[in-house]
Amino acid sequence: MKTPIPGGLLVAIEGIDGTGKSTVAATLAQWCGERGLACVFSKEPTSLSYGQKLRESMNTGRLSIEEELELFRLDRKEHVERSIGPALKENAIVILDRYYWSNAAYQGARGVDYEQIIASNEAIAPVPDLILFMDIDVKESIGRIHGRGDAPNDFEGLDSLQKAQAIFLALHERQDRPSVRIDASAGLRSVCAESLRVFKDAAFKKIAASYGELLAKTGDPALFAD
Repeated sequence: MKTPIPGGLLVAIEGIDGTGKSTVAATLAQWCGERGLACVFSKEPTSLSYGQKLRESMNTGRLSIEEELELFRLDRKEHVERSIGPALKENAIVILDRYYWSNAAYQGARGVDYEQIIASNEAIAPVPDLILFMDIDVKESIGRIHGRGDAPNDFEGLDSLQKAQAIFLALHERQDRPSVRIDASAGLRSVCAESLRVFKDAAFKKIAASYGELLAKTGDPALFAD
């Protein structure tokens, strides 16, 4: 497998439910795999022990806010130690379906200071090189959840999603993180194409930062060609 980016590339795909995050993440990972690029595709909560407890609570009823915050912290710490960190050290591309912005948005919707959640997470987890913020109207999001045959869980009620969406927007608009808005209300083909374009641009920029602009243009442009 090819590892063309020194320090790797960490991409987080964020947004409320029903925005197509999982499809976009899988599309980017498939694109990398077809080109022989070293890539790790993961999601949060993870399938590890702490993540499993969080996933169970989606169906059995939400935990207390203190329990949620602690489980997310432990799950993310284990995720970084066992998967994200080692992959980046191997110069791989890491694509995440949700990361700590989701933590800030959904627990922030329960009244916790989302800025504090961001700060506590960035103390234990690497900051993404790129955040794809999948933006969509909340009512359309709920319609999509119903459309795929799912009943909204306790994380996906109208009030919760509206508050979470407001936090996602606030984080994106701060412009102190490499966040790019993707119009998730567009057709899926268009959403995936735009996400891939932004992803490739971020990869080239990190290569340029590491090797210099000339090498980024002449080293092996075929790695990120269509």
